[in-house]
Amino acid sequence: MQPEFLESAEFYHRRYHNFSSRVIVPMTLLLVFLLGFAVFAEKEISLSTRATVEPSRIIANIQSTSNQRIVANYLEENKLVKQGDLLVQYQQGAEAVQAEAYASQLEMLKDQKKQLGYLQSSLKEGTDQFPEADKFGYQEMFRDYLSQASSLRSNVSQQNANISSQNAAASQSQAEIGNLISQTQDKIRDYKTAKSAIETGAQLDSQNAAYSFYQTYKNQAGEDPQSKSQVIAQVDAQIAQLESSLATYRVQYAGSGAQQAYATGLDSQLESLKSQHLVKVGQELTLLDQKILEAESGKKVQGGLLDKGKITASEDGVLHLNPETSDSTMVAEGTLLAQLYPSLEKEGKAKLTAYLSSKDVARLKVGDSVRFTTTKDANKELVLVSAITNIDATATKTEKGNFFKIEAETSLTPEQAEELRYGSEGRLTLITGKKSYLRYYLDQFLNRE
Repeated sequence: MQPEFLESAEFYHRRYHNFSSRVIVPMTLLLVFLLGFAVFAEKEISLSTRATVEPSRIIANIQSTSNQRIVANYLEENKLVKQGDLLVQYQQGAEAVQAEAYASQLEMLKDQKKQLGYLQSSLKEGTDQFPEADKFGYQEMFRDYLSQASSLRSNVSQQNANISSQNAAASQSQAEIGNLISQTQDKIRDYKTAKSAIETGAQLDSQNAAYSFYQTYKNQAGEDPQSKSQVIAQVDAQIAQLESSLATYRVQYAGSGAQQAYATGLDSQLESLKSQHLVKVGQELTLLDQKILEAESGKKVQGGLLDKGKITASEDGVLHLNPETSDSTMVAEGTLLAQLYPSLEKEGKAKLTAYLSSKDVARLKVGDSVRFTTTKDANKELVLVSAITNIDATATKTEKGNFFKIEAETSLTPEQAEELRYGSEGRLTLITGKKSYLRYYLDQFLNRE
């Protein structure tokens, strides 16, 4: 073959555009590709069923708390509630009146205890500690106490003033008697001096109290010799009389010197008065504490009865109603009204629940992968991928037969949680394993599981 023929288009056309190059080779390649794909590519072995979105946990079962008629029902399916939101209001009876009465009584008793505390501190400090006039009369009681204390001080002061006056009078009387004693003693000395002068003939001072007797003796001495003895006798008689008077004065002086003791114990009397009032206050405080405990107990009991007249949300969450009681206005106490589920946005996870027959459930085990698909809108689907977390050991009896409950807990992104709702239904694909396409179709052909 000449080389120029190799470069011609006709040679290439005849060489490569024949039956072998157009059909046999491509079919061979396709067959090899299909055989390799059937051997090495794997197909998921799965089951499909319907599933619903349920909560991963139940926050609370909301049960009826009263047999009274429901006057306000704020329970709604899939309603988002906040902690403390009113859910159900029952018709109230005498409980509300009793609770209000106990609350009013408790407030008054606590105010009375506070005012009594002011009285106690006022008694201890001795000054008025009341910020304003009270309606229980405790401020007047303190003023009466101050009046009694003032009266005690006044009485003791008057008593001591009287004693002081009496003691002053006694001292003055004693001083006067002392002066008389001193004067009498001086007279006795003068009379004794005069007697001695008469007996000895000595001179006597004219200032002497007995100088008159001495003068009489001098005048009668020359005329009557016996006058001397007579005058001496008169002087002795006078001395005896003065000594008798002196003895009397001394007795009086001893008796007049007694002093009366001043009244003491004012501090003890005031302390006793304060103690009496504080004891009364303490007793009243004890009685008040007992009354407050009784009022608080009564208020708590009535409050419990009143709380049974309404139901509030214990936590933030989403409501799921019991269809059997959703339209009832009279529900027996303890009957389930609704359940409180956690918010999907906050919880960040949900539980997929499906029911399978015993034939299908035998092929499953915990940990198998699942894929949940539900429609978001007309054109979009929401797909959740998870794994089986629980397979019930016993079947659940339904109208269509006995089925086993399958649960798969799945985490949610914020976007998925916002689009998903409790009770949403969708298709749950349970992946039980993988087989090569060759093995799969061979088992199908041979009718093997």
